[in-house]
Amino acid sequence: MPKKHWTPEKVIEELKRTRRNGPRANRKLDDAARRCFGSLRAALEVAGLPCGRRPPLNQGWSQETVIEAIRERHRNRKSLWRTHLDDRGLYEAAKRHFGTWTAARAAAGFPKPTREFYSPDEVRLAIIDLYERELPLKFGSHRDANLRRSAIKHFGGWRKAVESLGLGSELPRRWTKQSVVEAILERRASGYRLYKTCGEDKTLFRAGIKHFGNWEKALQAAGINETARQRWNEEKVIERLRMLIAKHPGEKIRRHDSNLAYAAEKRFGTLAKALQVAGLTTKQTRRRVAS
Repeated sequence: MPKKHWTPEKVIEELKRTRRNGPRANRKLDDAARRCFGSLRAALEVAGLPCGRRPPLNQGWSQETVIEAIRERHRNRKSLWRTHLDDRGLYEAAKRHFGTWTAARAAAGFPKPTREFYSPDEVRLAIIDLYERELPLKFGSHRDANLRRSAIKHFGGWRKAVESLGLGSELPRRWTKQSVVEAILERRASGYRLYKTCGEDKTLFRAGIKHFGNWEKALQAAGINETARQRWNEEKVIERLRMLIAKHPGEKIRRHDSNLAYAAEKRFGTLAKALQVAGLTTKQTRRRVAS
């Protein structure tokens, strides 16, 4: 099947068609919207669709107009729970004037009934709302204990609820010792420098420390004996050279510690000069200079 070519016009057309009856996650379409418009929110705005955007503060709302709008919404048989999706302006105005949407409902004569669980559709809608507002799909983005309990009841957990919408790739990766080792090997095979992992892939670096105690042990678990990169000065180079030759007599320096050999060349011009400064220029140490 040929790959679909997305243009801004096709994206808008498809957004209007698929979201005619409310928000719906579509990973390929959403990715195309981001490529064409910079963000999903911008594409939804161009299409004239609700996108969870916070409205301007100066819309002339007052407590009285908020209450009347809530009552009108109820008279028109519109769900008060879906207000944050269908009428973001009213929802935000209610929070500004009453503190919370629940308090605004109560002021309009519709106190929110106490319940322990949301329905499966309500859980999905809440997840889609987080996704469309480009918030991380994790508990910290909503802090609704009932929502989390409902996800566990209906889907077996928050992660499974998110995955039911095809948004599993948006979740933080779950690391195990095995997945850390595999990621290290994959990173090495791709040509990345492992000593740069801390700056280039912080999640992998933190996972390595969490599961193995430190990054060097994580590398060892992956079968890699690589000394962590460190800041070298001339004193450290000399000290390390002396320690290495005393501890491993007869071994080639570069084969045993390539970082040290590189640092010696950088600080002294050549490894031989570094050995000379360290007072290690015997016939035996000269043979160790060769790589």
